[in-house]
Amino acid sequence: MKQFTRAFILIQTESMHEKDVIENLLKMDEVIEAHMITGEYDVLAVVQSKRLFLEADYNVVFNSAIAKVESLPHVLDTNTIIGMASKTKISEST
Repeated sequence: MKQFTRAFILIQTESMHEKDVIENLLKMDEVIEAHMITGEYDVLAVVQSKRLFLEADYNVVFNSAIAKVESLPHVLDTNTIIGMASKTKISEST
C-alpha cells in the first residue's frame, strides 16, 4: 500500500496576489510544489499527505491540506484533484 496521498489543488486568487499565496503555500508541510499557472485558476499546489491505515485518500488530503489552503489570505476558490492511479519518477518520500 502506498505511504502517501498526492493531490493537486487548483487555486483562484485575488488579483495580483498569486505570489503571496505561493509563499504561504510553501510554508505548509504538506505542499511539495507550487506553480503560477494560466487559465481559470491562478496557482497549482501539489500536496502530499501521509496515508493513514483504512482512511480514504480524500479524507487524508482534506484533513491535512485543503482546509488550510482554503483559509489562506487572498484565496477565493479551490478545486482539488486526487489521482486514482499514478506512476512517478519522484520518490514517495519527496
